[in-house]
Amino acid sequence: MGLVAKLVELDEIAPEIGSKELHLFDVRWYLEGRSGHEAFMQGHIKSAAFLDLNTCLCDPEVAAATKGRHPLPTPKHFESVLTSFGATRDHRLVFYDDQGSSIAARAWWMASAIGFDAALLNGGLSAAPDDMTESGESRRTSLARLPYASQSSSWDPKLIISEEELKVHLSNGTVILLDARSKERYQGIDESIDPKAGHIPGAISAFWRENVDEKDKFLRPEMIAANYRRLGIESSAATEVVSSCGSGITACHNIFSLLYALEIQARLFPPSFSGWCQNTQNKIET
Repeated sequence: MGLVAKLVELDEIAPEIGSKELHLFDVRWYLEGRSGHEAFMQGHIKSAAFLDLNTCLCDPEVAAATKGRHPLPTPKHFESVLTSFGATRDHRLVFYDDQGSSIAARAWWMASAIGFDAALLNGGLSAAPDDMTESGESRRTSLARLPYASQSSSWDPKLIISEEELKVHLSNGTVILLDARSKERYQGIDESIDPKAGHIPGAISAFWRENVDEKDKFLRPEMIAANYRRLGIESSAATEVVSSCGSGITACHNIFSLLYALEIQARLFPPSFSGWCQNTQNKIET
């Protein structure tokens, strides 16, 4: 099942906010440990529901360190989260955060990958004027989780790549591996999150921030495309593109941007560097 890179403006969905047909999800999360839910309680777009990254977009029961800090849940698990809010494939799902869609892109990727009509809100929370925000708990609350519409327990292999397969492609030179982390973390200069510093050998630095402007809005497609072309990525190239980051979250931002600007569908390496560096046999570059 292919992904669809949908980007919507707030004025486009404003007439539908609060309706049963539109599900607006706040996906705020902070690397430094601040509470996304507390930020949500202080203020969010009207009718939005909060999705917690650690419990809704990850599988907290996966203990294997090589799966990364934010292991992917099964499609069935995530679908149960969406259906618990009453969302179906007949509805529109829009995800946002306050960090240029860097966190919301993970939710978009997961929802789009299992066939939901998913989009990112351009500009995120900052796009909403005060009269379109509210504080406190959401008026749209989660229900008992509904029966699964899908029985899929694994992600489409065309959308993700395993460590073993990635190693084969890297050794053969048949893949372009992007690293969405900041240049400093990529280089191993500033690493306070993972136990080791550096990057996967052969990975190219492609900081997700380069896809958006200072107001957290996506750059024009031609500008994003030009940035990727400087990294050697062309829509006509046969070389496969894989996206990674620290734990498979901001990697989805590059996946969205590549699809949005160049119609290239990159694959996600879910464990990313946090999983890679836990394997003592894996080499690391700085």
